Amino acid sequence: MLKKIVLPAVALAIGLSVSNVYAAQHLGDVQPFKVEGQIYTNGDLFVADFGDLYGGLYKTNTPGYDADTDKGAFGAGNWLQMQGLGSLKFWNGSAWSNSVPNGEYVEIEDALGSIMTIGTSGVTNPFGVIDELNASGDLHSHLKMSIKDASNTLAGNVGAYWIDVTILETAAFGSTPVSTASAPFSIIFNRGLAAIDFDNAVSAVTAVPVPGAVWLFGSALAGLVAAGRKRSIGVSV
Repeated sequence: MLKKIVLPAVALAIGLSVSNVYAAQHLGDVQPFKVEGQIYTNGDLFVADFGDLYGGLYKTNTPGYDADTDKGAFGAGNWLQMQGLGSLKFWNGSAWSNSVPNGEYVEIEDALGSIMTIGTSGVTNPFGVIDELNASGDLHSHLKMSIKDASNTLAGNVGAYWIDVTILETAAFGSTPVSTASAPFSIIFNRGLAAIDFDNAVSAVTAVPVPGAVWLFGSALAGLVAAGRKRSIGVSV
């Protein structure tokens, strides 16, 4: 299945030759928007680099999330959230695998400081707040993401790492979606590969069916909002 691939500026700078590059407000960012109660995004595959201009070899804050209000705004004051899906996959130089060399996992820190992890065994704390939407139903936010090994140390074997996520909208401090979640999309992280080798990894990505169970928010989402986390989020636009 051909995917809409959205590349960050750093990927273009190193000459990544993947086709189907789509223009963005902030090149490479996920650009969600809402039409008639359904959330959409500007692509279904985004690429990033552990070792870009943020945080050194094992951290990144791209792609960010930049709502496209021209196509459809969200509800003022609501929260835009992400849900991690499935499990982490690793590119070993020739194929994607469900195992990683040193127990690596991707860690994502949300706007409230809560930590989501995505490893080969699945997702822990699968819901995270991207940010609070401003009075125009808009936001632009970047979350801290890192790669760690089984000892919880910043580290990552050379290769590429693949995660799947979706976006949903809730009321502030709420646990019930107020719109239909986006279709799942993929983020492919480079960890030390040469441009042509990362290009090969991205080109090898194919659509992976997402089990229906991941769309059942239920009590898992209800646990998102703990009393100790009830603080305001600074909207960045």
